[in-house]
Amino acid sequence: MQTRLIDKQWCEKYPDIGKGPVSTEPNICPEYFELERERIFRRHWINMGRVEEIPTAGKYFVRELEVCKVSILVVRGNDDKVRAFHNVCPHRGNTLVLNERGQCPGRFGCGFHSWAFTPEGELAYVPDEENFFDLDKSKLGLTPINCDVWEGFIFINLSPEPNETLREFLGGVATQLDGTPFDKMRLLKTYKVKENANWKTGLDAQNELYHLPFQHRYTIGNALIMKDNKFCRFANVNLYNYHSVWSCEYNPNATSLPTEEVMQRVDNALTDVRVKQRISDFDWYLIFPNMALLLFNGVSGDFFMTYNFWPVAVDKCVWEMRYHFPIAENVGQRLAQEWTICRLRDTLMEDAFQHEKIQSGLAARARPDMVMQDDEITIRYFHEVIEREMARA
Repeated sequence: MQTRLIDKQWCEKYPDIGKGPVSTEPNICPEYFELERERIFRRHWINMGRVEEIPTAGKYFVRELEVCKVSILVVRGNDDKVRAFHNVCPHRGNTLVLNERGQCPGRFGCGFHSWAFTPEGELAYVPDEENFFDLDKSKLGLTPINCDVWEGFIFINLSPEPNETLREFLGGVATQLDGTPFDKMRLLKTYKVKENANWKTGLDAQNELYHLPFQHRYTIGNALIMKDNKFCRFANVNLYNYHSVWSCEYNPNATSLPTEEVMQRVDNALTDVRVKQRISDFDWYLIFPNMALLLFNGVSGDFFMTYNFWPVAVDKCVWEMRYHFPIAENVGQRLAQEWTICRLRDTLMEDAFQHEKIQSGLAARARPDMVMQDDEITIRYFHEVIEREMARA
């Protein structure tokens, strides 16, 4: 049964969010961006990746979190625990691991003086140790970073003492998605796009459906249910303490592309990877501050994507997109997965182009604010959360 699309229903569901314009200054002000480094990205849980990237003991990856000027080493220890460390040798501050990912060969060795560390972060070897003064190796291990895992997603928190656990931070998102079979899907493709846009500008552009029938009329067209066959509307919206989720339904009468019809014929496998936790055909979660989790109802098994908008400067960011699919059971299904990746890639490239044009317009300061309609409530809420967190000294 199709959702009845109602005018101005979300402002009635969440009357405290307001209806007024949203300031453009946080997206273009250098001083605001500098405060975000400390008050947003050093205080909250940040997604680093997934456990499948480090499946066995000694596997690691390095994430450069430029907004905090921190290099982070994430590694699975010999005890199977996932840990995060500052990627810094405690001897003289040298960057410890230079490769983006790999397998620890027993010890992480510093290229400057060959100090060596275990995957658990302990200092294991110091050359010419007897020439140091009162050296206590137990106090000179790698500097740990708070790290936790939820449903296979690895998060870190740079605060020495986080105000809340990861579970408390995720709140309603975790409650909704507990038990989702993310582990039944595999990363097939990653794209990284360097954008001349503020990280929030990119997130805002993705955090709504209003633009779909206009900007994506050739790549998506009428794939989603639209009011009066003209305007995309949310089927559901839920707002949590930091996060939000909106959902929409596929249009059963959508016009199919010729290649799409071919893919539907060759993709004849039915897998058991079904996400019972989905709210509708397509759910879009904004996990504060810079992550989006997208759940899709797929013909031959559900799949998911993640977005991470990594801040670089007030007008620069890196948009990282990751595509996860069930393991293909035949050639046809694998081909359909690749076709889906390519179609979504083309759609998202239209978005990337628009992000930069929006940033240019905001930077011109032609207007001091942005006007939001009812189905842009999740953008309004995101900015409200940002302002709330920035106000905390």
